[in-house]
Amino acid sequence: MNMQQLVQAMQKAQREFNKEYAQLEAKEFKVNSNGAVEVTLLGNFTLKEIKILDTDLLKPENAEELCDMITIAYNNAKDQIQKESDELSDKFQRGRKGLTF
Repeated sequence: MNMQQLVQAMQKAQREFNKEYAQLEAKEFKVNSNGAVEVTLLGNFTLKEIKILDTDLLKPENAEELCDMITIAYNNAKDQIQKESDELSDKFQRGRKGLTF
């Protein structure tokens, strides 16, 4: 493979990566925490929505538990996004045999 072909292959891989990464960033990740709270994050880690499914958590005496459920759901969604992001990066790292773009 000559240098021009190598550059073209790298540019193509970069375009494919950018396309797939943009799809990941737009994807919604919904996570439910113990049937009490549902959190929706976009793949770019933007918090889109919080749903309180268990209205008992809205009582003042349950405020701490509500906060905990939101935190758990958010962290689980964040972990899912990170896992998919890592898998996408790994896919392109393996495909380019150690070359950087």
